[in-house]
Order: sequence, then structure tokens, then C-alpha cells
Amino acid sequence: MKETQQMYPEAFYNFQLLCDAVLHRDLIQARLVLEEQSQCLFESERPPWESMMVFLTSMNRSLYNFILYRTSLSLHQCCFENSKLMHKCHTRQQFFDLAEQILEAYCSELRCDSCRGNYITRAKAYIDWNLDKPLRLEEVAARVFISKTYLSELFTSYTGMSFTTYVTRQRMQRAKKLLLSTRMSIHDVGQACGFYSSAYFSTVFTRQFGLSPSRYRTAMAQLPTDDRRDYA
Repeated sequence: MKETQQMYPEAFYNFQLLCDAVLHRDLIQARLVLEEQSQCLFESERPPWESMMVFLTSMNRSLYNFILYRTSLSLHQCCFENSKLMHKCHTRQQFFDLAEQILEAYCSELRCDSCRGNYITRAKAYIDWNLDKPLRLEEVAARVFISKTYLSELFTSYTGMSFTTYVTRQRMQRAKKLLLSTRMSIHDVGQACGFYSSAYFSTVFTRQFGLSPSRYRTAMAQLPTDDRRDYA
């Protein structure tokens, strides 16, 4: 009768906390999670090198899949390069050195320019789809899996304006389009752009364009259709 092969514990497969820390580029937290989660390696009855190999391979693939699923970024080259290092792991110190190298590699990839641009692209898309709702920096940052501080820095760097200024600009651009292309009431236009007070909507619109929403609509209606595009 064949001997039943002993299964590895969950710690060899479930890396959600570690992946979440790496996705937020929090190396300190990632190291803490790794240290706690890897304790079982050296308590196993299996040869340490075998346990370390399985653990690191699973961690590497989990990080790749987690980042791909959450951000649509395929860091396949990073995953491949990490996998080539596994054979170097024979001691406890080598295990932690290699694990640290894997974590730093993924964090470094997530800091690169293309990734930062991806965060901004997805944040802008989320904003544009939700202009009729309250939009807070914390909420949008959570949607793209970065901290609110980092998202704020990215907006300033990539758009030359603050998050709040960008959102207001997008709301105003939508308001102009709706005023010109629909017969919606001023109140309904304001609500469609995230303003639940008609008076506040009118104040912000007037501050941006020098005309109230109603006067803007009237003024644009007097222009030929082709000329309206210059003001939309």
C-alpha cells in the first residue's frame, strides 16, 4: 500500500497578506508577513531545501498572479527571472536573502514609470465613470490599490494639478457637454456631474467659465453649431 504523501500547510499556498503588502509597495510590512509565514518551513519533517523551494516558488507565482489580477500588469519577466534563482537556496540565510530579492523585484517593477502611468490611467477611468458620485481621494486610491498619498503625488506629477482640481475640471467638462447637447434642467445637469446643490454647482461653474450654467447654455445656443465646438 502506497504511503500517503504529506500535504504542505496553507502557509505554503496562501500569500494574500504578503501580496497585498507588495502591491502597496510596503516592503516593511511584506518582510514582517514573510518572517511570520515562513516559520513553518523550518518546523517541517521534510528536508529544508525542499520546503524552501516549494515555498519560494509558490510565493513567486502568487505575487505574479495577484498583481496581474488586481492591476492587469503582467510582470512575467520578473516572475521568470525570480524562478531562475530558486536553485541557489540551500540554507536558512539564503532563503531569506532570496525571498527579500523577490519582494524587492516586484516592488521595483511596481514603481516603474509604466506602472505609475497605469495607476493614473485607471484612476482617471474610474473618475470619468463616476463623475455623478462623490469622489474622494481615499476611494479612488483604494480602487487602484495604492495609498492616497502616492496617488496624490502621481496626479500632481502627471497632470500638473491636484486630485481635487482634476476632478472638478472633469465635472465641469461634462457639465458643458450636457448643457450643450441635452435639454436637462440645470439641477439635473449638476446632479449628473456630482453636485447635489444647484446653487453650489452654479457657483463652481461660474467661477470656472465666467458665466452661470443657464447663461452659458443661452449664449452657446446663439452660436452656429460648428462654432460651439470651440467652447465645448
